[in-house]
Formats: sequence, structure tokens, C-alpha cells
Amino acid sequence: MAPIIQVPVEHTLNILENVLKKRTHITRVLKEREEQMPSGEDYDQMEVNLDNEPFLQPLDADDTKASIYYARQKWTKYCIYRHLGDWRTAIRKKNCGKGKMMLFLHWICKTSLAKRRKPGSNRSLHTYWRDFKMLYRRVNGEYVDANNRLEVVKYIDGTLKPLFELRTTSKSKPVAGPDDLLLLLVQLWARDESVFPTEDDRHDVATIMLFQAYTGGRPAEFVHASKGKASEDPLGEREEANKNARPRKATHCDHDEDSDADIDGETECDDDSNADDGPGSDDDMIFDSEDDRSDDGTPDEDMDEYSGSDSGYNSDRTDVTMTEDTDKCYTTEIDECGEPLRQNLDAAKLSEFEEVKRQYKALCYEDICLWIVQNPKRGERDLLAMEVHLRNHKGVDNKPKPTTFLFRENPLPILCPISHILTRAIRDNAVLVDGYTSAEPFFATDLGSQNIKAMKVHWKPEWLKRPVFRRSVWTTNGWVKSKTEPMPYSKYAFYLNRLGRDAGFEDRLTSYCFRRGCANAIDGKASDAVRDQVMRHNPLTGVFNEAYNNQAVRFNVQDAYLESDITDDGLTRAFTHMSIRCNPGAPKEVPREVMDRLLAADPEIVVLEREFKESHTRIKWDYTFINRAPKEVREAHKKLGQQLKAATKSLEDELEAEHRKDYFYYIHNEMMKRQLNRPLNETVAEEEAEPIIEHQLEERTRLQLVLCDLSKNLSPQAIVARKVSAVNLQIALASRKELMTRQRRPSPTCKNPLKGQSPICAPAPTPALDPLPPASKFPLVFEKTQCIFCIGNEALSYGQRTRKFRRPSHMWDHVENIHLRNVPAEQRIICHHPICKAEGLILDGVMLFKNHVATVHEVRLRPNVFPR
Repeated sequence: MAPIIQVPVEHTLNILENVLKKRTHITRVLKEREEQMPSGEDYDQMEVNLDNEPFLQPLDADDTKASIYYARQKWTKYCIYRHLGDWRTAIRKKNCGKGKMMLFLHWICKTSLAKRRKPGSNRSLHTYWRDFKMLYRRVNGEYVDANNRLEVVKYIDGTLKPLFELRTTSKSKPVAGPDDLLLLLVQLWARDESVFPTEDDRHDVATIMLFQAYTGGRPAEFVHASKGKASEDPLGEREEANKNARPRKATHCDHDEDSDADIDGETECDDDSNADDGPGSDDDMIFDSEDDRSDDGTPDEDMDEYSGSDSGYNSDRTDVTMTEDTDKCYTTEIDECGEPLRQNLDAAKLSEFEEVKRQYKALCYEDICLWIVQNPKRGERDLLAMEVHLRNHKGVDNKPKPTTFLFRENPLPILCPISHILTRAIRDNAVLVDGYTSAEPFFATDLGSQNIKAMKVHWKPEWLKRPVFRRSVWTTNGWVKSKTEPMPYSKYAFYLNRLGRDAGFEDRLTSYCFRRGCANAIDGKASDAVRDQVMRHNPLTGVFNEAYNNQAVRFNVQDAYLESDITDDGLTRAFTHMSIRCNPGAPKEVPREVMDRLLAADPEIVVLEREFKESHTRIKWDYTFINRAPKEVREAHKKLGQQLKAATKSLEDELEAEHRKDYFYYIHNEMMKRQLNRPLNETVAEEEAEPIIEHQLEERTRLQLVLCDLSKNLSPQAIVARKVSAVNLQIALASRKELMTRQRRPSPTCKNPLKGQSPICAPAPTPALDPLPPASKFPLVFEKTQCIFCIGNEALSYGQRTRKFRRPSHMWDHVENIHLRNVPAEQRIICHHPICKAEGLILDGVMLFKNHVATVHEVRLRPNVFPR
């Protein structure tokens, strides 16, 4: 019999009083609504207004609104090109016949698809046509004429496809299996040399990968996938209203190169989409079809923002703390204690009884329910279980299909989603009950002694509506982890693409690789109803067979035809996944000296560089500074720079893709030659142990030993000890920061963690990490080439905190470009030296801060030549 726990009388009384107050509040609201009840005459007027309304706009999803927005942008540019006047007038039914529609698609081929250096896609053109039909319907209130639709489709397939040589081949759809997942996780934790803004991001990427593999969820179910302004005003009504209100500030309705890139990227659909032209396909395709456009359509444009030296995180960042909401510039102020101040984005305050609403469509803490369950086997420890409620699936606004998944513990911490979520919850301090600040209490419970079957872990109320996976934002203290802003999909897609490239995958790694892997794993093992439930597909639609079924047949057809025993030699499993085409030696990038030589030989880039340098020299000669030049001159100079950057980026991407493709082609030929020259009597050499990378952070070096220990033949006590060590080390690592200057230092004496050897032999507690060095270890007067901010950054190692620059000018550049970037001159700044920080010393402004550093610490910083 379960024990009876007495609830304090005061607690019960407070709860019941709140119920009464809430009931009274609701009664008052209901009376106010009753008083505002429309009269019969009001209903008559409302009926007349509704009868006069020609067309009610449908409730479109964000993706649909974005598609309409980009179609309007294209149509507006086409109207300007042909001098057709206002775009609304040109698309009216009486003005828009099938000839105009056909020529619009011809213009798209000429201006967009034909300008690409590789053949355009016929499916992309069909997607342009589909989006135009949706725009047509929302302006005219009716569908495009059925005969005109058929004629346009015949024009696309019969005229435009051969004229512009549009490709009809489908893209590859790689499937990530369990071996691929494990290989990627080992790469992420142990071998990855890329730097994240914060180590929290590394942990979040690993957790999302596990969730996607185990649930088959789309990325938008875990991270934020907003379309931005494209989904807010698809028909431009708000934009036109603003122009009418301020006619003097109206601008030309054209778009720059960035807009073109976004439009092209949105319409480059994946082959999962269905581009038929049946009646009603304008909208039904968006709501019902399973076109996984985000698989290969948008990431190309998303990558541009983060291209270059490790996603732009090649600077020496600083403090890694947790921050509350940040403003649109991603900067925040600090209080007297040096902590970021919370900034409330909502102007209106919620009432006492009003429920807090979720601001983002992403996985939040209220969607996760962590349980501690009594083990059915007597004498064994309690088990951890986790329910994850996924609600932000595709079409959730119109056809909600919430799905709950149950997760169990995995003996390997690297594959255990519960351990990862436990790390995130402890790191966020989200557990309601005090005392659960490490992994040990969760694995040391004994529910059987109290005759309790299960115990639920509650989260703090302020964390329930907050996203689990959040972005890193830039503040005056460097990159920090936001507490409210979710991780955007573009960031997650970039991290995945970089991880797959660094791991040596031949195919591009996308989030849908895991979704396909989950769908193919459960196909045949579970019923079709369960498979459709897991994938959030409508039943009996055949979406799995059309879009997700592995292109490589998962069956030994040869033996089946020969009526012989179906052999399980492992080849079918190997060739239906990605890792067989993985080569860790694949080049990550073209050597810099080769790339520079090729860029200098490209005629287009040479011309743009010459024009840009001439423009820069001319502006410097005429105006001394770029910012003093007239607006037209500055915009022309900026446009030249953008064209040069785009041309350089395009050529670099093309060269890197071809370089990588040639490597995978060449390596197999070279291996075949070596096999011919191999001595016949050569003995098989023992495989050398792979050296372990000594990372900058001690926490990561220790963590890779624990996570990459794949041995399963351990005692239950050793398995628990390994999990506790993994969680505690992940928590410690999440609060640290790596710099871009990390060097690989192999340690041949260390054991290879992939050989199945366990670094944990007994249920010993997690070894304590070296404590933070005391403030006395940092002298008050330090050298003139050391950074005052880095010295006080506890997220860095001692060597990184005390590092020295070659010259004082280099240190000045570092301070100005990294730590004082976008800091107003009047903003209060805390001195980050450990001694001054312990005393709570805050300076009123940048100049006073620099004077303090010069007088107290005897280190000069760059004086301000111009006011900030």
C-alpha cells in the first residue's frame, strides 16, 4: 500500500482560494461578455457585410503564406519588367489570361532557372506555377480556369522543359541508420574540430538528432522554423497601407539580390512534393501533401548566412552564461553583479489569472514529462522514463495530430535521450524541487522502500512555456545561451551539414535523413497504422511509399527469385544506409592557396574586384571616409561589394563541391590499384589504436572517454556510474567555451574509446574537475598584451584566460571588435578582472572603463577617435 503523504493545510488553503478567485474572475468576464452581446439589428448589419464580402481568405499555414509572398514578389517584378502597371490589376481575371500566365513562367525560366550554372528543375517550375495559382485565387476569389490550368501544364512540359533543358531526375534521398547516427555522435563529441558559439549548442544538436532518429519528427517540431516577414503579410496589404500613410517615403517595389536568393530558395522544392494540377490542388497540396521541401530546398540559402570560417564563429568569444530575453540586436545590459538583465518583450502584462501563451512553435518543457519508475524486477534500481508530446507537426493549425512518444534508458549514454534531457534540465535549473542539481539524486532513488510505483519530475512554472533548444545570442559579455529564444532551423541545418561534411559523408546530411531512417526502421515491424501515426501521416494516403520509402530495396531479391534461403549477410543493411559511403579522410575544403589562385583567375571576380577597389579609392579620395559619402554613392559601393561577395561565394561552393566529388571518385580507383600491387602473402596488420584528440577543455576530453565507451558487458552499477559521469560532465562542459585556435594534440597513451574498452570499471563517483583558479592567481597589474575581458571569463581555460597577443595593437583590435562591439559609449560596464568583479566594480561608460584599466591594471586600451 502506497504511503499517505499529508499535504500542508496552508498549501491546500492557498490552492482552493486561488480556485475561488479564478472562478470569480471568470464570472465577471462572462457578465461583461453578456453585456456586449450584439442586438438583432447588429446581426442584420453583420449579415449584410458578410454578404457583400466577395471572398474570405483561407486560414493558410506559415509555409503557404511564405509561398504566396514569394510568388507575389516574382509577379511584381514581372509586371514592372513588362510595364503592366499595378500587380493586383494585372492578375485580375479579366486581365490575366493563359498567355500571360505562360509568359510569366517563361520569364521565370529566363531570369531565374536559366541563369544558374546547373540545369534548372522541372519540378521547381511546377512549384512556381502552383504558388502563382494560390496567389491568383486569393486575389480573384476563385480558382484558375480548369482549361487554362491544363494548357499551362502542357506548355511547361512540352515547350519550356525542352527549351531550357530542365532536368527531371530526382534528387538522392539518403537514409540514416543507427550506425550512421552513432558515427555522427562520435564525430560530434570526440573528433569534431568545429567551434560552437557555446558548448550548450553542441549538446542541443546531439539531443535533437536523437529525438529525430527516435521519433521521425520534422525539424520544425523541435526548433523554430518561422518564415519571418514572408508569412506575416503575403499579399502586401500592410505594406501598401504604410505606403499610403507615408507617400513621401514610398520606395520602388523592386528587390535586391538577397530577395532573389530567398525566392529561388523557397521554390526549389524537394522531390517529395506533388506538383500535379488537379482541381483544388492550389491549396490541398499545401495542407495535405507530405512535400518535405525543407529537406533540400531552403538550406542552401540558409547556409549563406553562416558560411565561411566555421559559421562566423571564428572570433575569440567570451563569457558563457545564461541570459534572459534579448532585444532585436541580440545585445543585453548587465546589472551590478555582472549578470545579464532580463528584457521583457511583451509590453502588456498578463493578468493574475491569464494563462501564459507560448511564443514559439518549438519543443517546450511542458511537452516533456520525466518519470522515475519502480523497477518491476525486485532488488534492482529504479528506472527513468520520459514522455515527449510532439504537437508542432505539419498542418497543426488545420489538422492537429498530437503524438506522445515514450523513451526508455539506453545503457550507452551517447544514445540515451533521457540523459541528454536530464543534462539540459539540470543546466537550466528547471527542476522544481530543490536539491536535484546533479545526476546522482535521479539515479539513487528507492521507490520500492516507500511502496511508490512512479514519481513525476515537475518543472518550474517559469520554464514550462520556454523552448528546450534555444539559440545563442550575442551580448556585451559575448555569446550566451538565451532562456526564451528558440534555436532557428537554419542554425540546426547548418550544424548538421557541417557535421556530415566533417565526418566524411558523401551525401549531404539533412534533418530528413533521420526522418527517413525512422520511417524505414519501423516499416514492416509495426502496422501501417502505427507507422502513419509515428510519421504524422493521414491514414491510407500512401505518402510513405511515395516520399519516404528507401530508394535502395531493403530485401534480397536475388535469393528470393532463385528460391534459395534468404541470406542475412549484412550487405542489404549496409547499402541502404549512408555510412558505407563515408570516408573520414574526405577533404573539408579546398586548400587556401589553391582557392586563392583559382579565385584570382576567374574573369568575373577579377572585374568585380577591380571595380570595387576603384570605387573604394574614389570615395576615399573625395570624402575621406565611406560614411561621409552621399547615400547613392554608398549604396552603389555596397552593391558592388555584395556582388563580389556573392560571386566569390558561388565559385568557392562550386569548387569545394567538385573537389569533394572528385575525391570520392579518385579514392576508389586508387584503392583498386593498391589491391593489384598488394603482396599475396601479406599478413593482416593489426589496426592501430586511433589517438584521442586532446581538446582545449578538460571537460570535453574526459567526456569523450565516457560517451565513446560503447561496451555493454558491464555490471548494473558500472552502467549507472557511466551515466552519472556522462551527465555531470555534459553539465560542466555546457558552461564552458572553446576558442577557434584549438590544436589537435594526439595522445598515443590513451585508450581508444571505440574499441569497446571501458574507462569505468567500478561504480566510482565522477572525478572532480579542477576548481576555478582563485582571484589571487590573476595579478591586479597584468601584461599589456593581455585582454581584460578574457582574464575574467570563467568559461575559458586558465591558459586561454591568460593568453598573450603578439602586439598591443592586436589586443586592441580584439577588445574593440569582440568585447566592445555595439556597446554604447554611455553604457555601464563591469570590470571583468576577478578582483574587481568580486568587489562589484562598475564603470559609468566606455571611457571611464578604459581609464580604469589604464590606471589600476596599467594596460592601455585603444582610445576612442570618434564618438560611438
